[in-house]
Amino acid sequence: KDERKREHDIAYSLLDELLLGEGISEYEISRNENGKPYLKDASIHFSISHTRGFSAVCISDSPIGIDCERIDPEFKERGKRLAERYFCENEKALLRSSQYSELEFFKIWTAKEAIIKRDGLNSSYLTKIDTTKHSIDVIIEGEYIISIFK
Repeated sequence: KDERKREHDIAYSLLDELLLGEGISEYEISRNENGKPYLKDASIHFSISHTRGFSAVCISDSPIGIDCERIDPEFKERGKRLAERYFCENEKALLRSSQYSELEFFKIWTAKEAIIKRDGLNSSYLTKIDTTKHSIDVIIEGEYIISIFK
């Protein structure tokens, strides 16, 4: 639990730095009905994600979503169950045809989360999103994958 709090604190420190770079030193964060954080009375949008030892933040002048995950090759069986439950047919086909199924799983999963975050939705939309129909920026940083949806 302490590690999650540390990742959270690092992410918000990164947000502070990014906003300071935009000339914003004081701000108030509000949340929409699904819990999506946003800057009250500001035209800048942001998204935050953190996972086991990694934090990621992005800001934009339009809605944006980011998600990061640690690519865990030991995740295979649980990943298959999650894919079966939450992936649409196009995503399942992409996963089955991939030579690198663990990486493909995390690309799809983080893309779904980034879309949800950008649009301010909740996790009930995971099954309704087809990531193959969206343009998602994907960054691989060591053992971590980051997806950004603008």
